Amino acid sequence: MTRARLGLTLVAVVATATIYGCGDDLLQGVGPADEFAVDIGETLRDEVEAALSSLTLGSSLDPIGTTQAPPDAASVVAVPCVSPSSATDSDGDGVPDDATYLFTAPPCRFTGWRGGTLDIVGSLRIQDPSATSAGFGYEATLTGLRSRFTSADTKVIYDVTRNGTRTLSGAVNALLLTAELQVIRTFAGHPDAAVDKQWNLNFTPAAQLQINGALPSGTLDIAGTMDWTRGTEHFVLSVGTFDTPLQYDAGCIDTVQRIRAGEMTATGTFGDLEGLVRVSWRGCGNEPEIRFESTE
Repeated sequence: MTRARLGLTLVAVVATATIYGCGDDLLQGVGPADEFAVDIGETLRDEVEAALSSLTLGSSLDPIGTTQAPPDAASVVAVPCVSPSSATDSDGDGVPDDATYLFTAPPCRFTGWRGGTLDIVGSLRIQDPSATSAGFGYEATLTGLRSRFTSADTKVIYDVTRNGTRTLSGAVNALLLTAELQVIRTFAGHPDAAVDKQWNLNFTPAAQLQINGALPSGTLDIAGTMDWTRGTEHFVLSVGTFDTPLQYDAGCIDTVQRIRAGEMTATGTFGDLEGLVRVSWRGCGNEPEIRFESTE
């Protein structure tokens, strides 16, 4: 697995997650359940939020939750924190023909993110796959794009870094985001995890999408894999929303956490035990609940 320390456009604070039905001897030989289930669950949560922000170029630059008010109807973001290396946009769809965004913090420092501070640094290259025909798509290459969360009391500081690609395609009634990423995530008090992620996300909007418009409410169906390595842990996981797609609420504007319902699971073999980590969202502004379930 590649362990390049590269970046991401979105990261969140370690949540106070709830573990249900996990005894102290649940995963003998692997480690306490609260040391892997919560960390995997929080990684899933962060990846969902990162993917959600990646559904428009504007929120790829200023992630959803970095502003408290909805953007102007004419633009996905009011004032991006970073400018493109080239402003050429031949078809006027808001996606540059070929441009690189170099993030620095500041100006890409956002206060109030889960009560703390979010810093973004690194490089994001954006290319328009059809520069002469307006549309919603882009091709993205992430290089050294790192996000750092710092809690208000500075007791919790962690990074998520990414390397890889995202591809967005679609039309007014649906979007498809494909991601092939290598992720390094640090944890407060735990070793770093290296994650090889391959996901497909289908977004179905509640209202028709508009070019250069903000993302409306809608559903997210996710399926893919996540290869997790941390110390002696190596979990090859099948991840997805399956029968419970996530419900994004565009009207929930005063919080980072804008998924109001839905579940996502990561299923695999954890040591000698077959099981899954379940992440359940229950209302805007509420951090998702995380629990381990044995499937044996």
